[in-house]
Amino acid sequence: MHIVLPRDASLDGHLVDGAIGYLTLTTGVAFAVALVFLLGAIVLHRSRAGRTRGHHTHGNRTRDRVFMFTVALVMFVAIDVTLALRTTHDLEERFWRYPDADPTALRVEVTARQWAWTFRTAGPDGRFGSADDVVTLNELDIPVGHPIYLKLRSRDVVHSLYLPNFRTKIDAIPGTTTRAWFQATIPGRYEVACAQHCGVNHYKMRGILNARDASDYRDWLARAEIDSRLRFEATALTEAWDWETGK
Repeated sequence: MHIVLPRDASLDGHLVDGAIGYLTLTTGVAFAVALVFLLGAIVLHRSRAGRTRGHHTHGNRTRDRVFMFTVALVMFVAIDVTLALRTTHDLEERFWRYPDADPTALRVEVTARQWAWTFRTAGPDGRFGSADDVVTLNELDIPVGHPIYLKLRSRDVVHSLYLPNFRTKIDAIPGTTTRAWFQATIPGRYEVACAQHCGVNHYKMRGILNARDASDYRDWLARAEIDSRLRFEATALTEAWDWETGK
C-alpha cells in the first residue's frame, strides 16, 4: 500500500515530512524485529518430540531483565532521542520563531466557532478593529512568499485549525490566544479543516485557503477592501481583539 501525503506547498513542510518518514521507518523496523523475535519464540519453545510441553519462562531472570532493558534503551535512543536531536534545531529556528518583527508578514486573526472560521486582516491603516478590516468567512486569501502569522481564539469550544498542505495544525481554545505561522510557496486552492471534534456539525467546519502570487493578491486585496467598507457594521468589531495582547 502506497501512502500519499497531501501536496506540500509550504516553506518548511519538508521538515515535518522528514520527521514522519523517520518515525515510520524506525518504528516499522522495530515492529519487524519484534515479529521475528515472537516467531522465533513460538518455533523454538513449542512442544515437540522429546518435549511433552512447551518451554516457558517468566522473564524474571537477571539476564532476561538486562536483555529487555538493553532492547528498550536501544529503541529509545534510536527512535526518540535521535528524532529529538534532529528536530529540536528546526523547531527552534523555524516553527517556534514567530515573525513578530517581520514587516512583510501577513497578520491574521482567526476566530473559530461552531461551525465556521472567520479570518480578519488589517486594512490599509494597519490596525485591527477598524472599518477597513478585511473579514472573510471560511475563506483565507494569502500572498505566496510571505510569512502568514496566525493568532487564534475560539468563541465556544475547542477547535483545531488544520492546514494539511502546509503541515500546520493549531488548537483554538476558549479564553486563550494561540498562534502559528507558515509560508506558502506554491499558488493554489487548499483545504482548511477542523481537526478537533467540536459538535454534531464538526464535519461541516471546512474552508478554503487561496494562495495567490503577488499581482493576483494585490488585485484581490483591492476588491476585498472595497467590499469590506461597503458591508461594514460597527457591531462586527466586537469580534476583533487586540493583536498585541490577544484580548
